[in-house]
Amino acid sequence: MSTARAATFGDTAATLATGESLSPGERLGSGDTHLVMQADGDLALYTTGADGDGTDPRLRWHSGTTGEGNRAVLRADGNLVVTAKDGGMLWESRTGGDDCLHLPVTRLSVRPDGDMSILTMPNSEAPYVIRVWSAAAGPQFPCGSAAR
Repeated sequence: MSTARAATFGDTAATLATGESLSPGERLGSGDTHLVMQADGDLALYTTGADGDGTDPRLRWHSGTTGEGNRAVLRADGNLVVTAKDGGMLWESRTGGDDCLHLPVTRLSVRPDGDMSILTMPNSEAPYVIRVWSAAAGPQFPCGSAAR
């Protein structure tokens, strides 16, 4: 598996492509927004500048996982997962397999405005993407409900 890279698209989002991962201490960021695989095992999204001076990090979302050696992976089926050191799944976005209408997921996007989403491009010639998961709302159409 390869690790994250700060690739950007036209919207200045930093991205994690399918098959890429974040290991403990690695981050993916764009502007004042950063997704961090923390040493304590929690995958967390932060923005800075909440207090106006750019120094106060604000937690916007987190997976709620713990454990030394955890890593985050955007799997080939489109499921974002946090796995333990032994490979066991601790958290998932439920955007792969039977939990979500499978579309070819192209990336996890972290935008400078604090948004984090899993985006897919349908098999068509139309140049658009569909948001199948967001940090703010969980799974979205065409995926199942966020409640489970």
